[in-house]
Amino acid sequence: MNKNRILIVDDEPNVCQFLSEYLEYKGFETQISQSGKEALKYLETDTFDAILLDLIMPEMNGLEVLEKIRQMKIMIPVIIVTGVKDKNVADDAIKLGAADFIPKPIDLDRLEQSLIVNIKNLQ
Repeated sequence: MNKNRILIVDDEPNVCQFLSEYLEYKGFETQISQSGKEALKYLETDTFDAILLDLIMPEMNGLEVLEKIRQMKIMIPVIIVTGVKDKNVADDAIKLGAADFIPKPIDLDRLEQSLIVNIKNLQ
């Protein structure tokens, strides 16, 4: 059985490492990207089953990355994982095609369930 591949996009190395270790423990395969530009390069050459995307990052914020992902016609689930707790930002992310919006500190059970449900809905 192939493992579901998750692209983790966050400019904080400790967050990336924590999420990667947790998800790999739960049976996922992960790739870490610490910038929106790097994530978009990965998406040009590789395939993933879902993306975990932070909003506040230098150079290109998460909403800009999400918009570019959709312009690339990549229709995999993008789950926003962020410390931003603004309902308007959450609404904007959903309008741009985010599958879910999970605030930090991250509820790991909710994150895992969101990944499972959103990946399954795409298959």
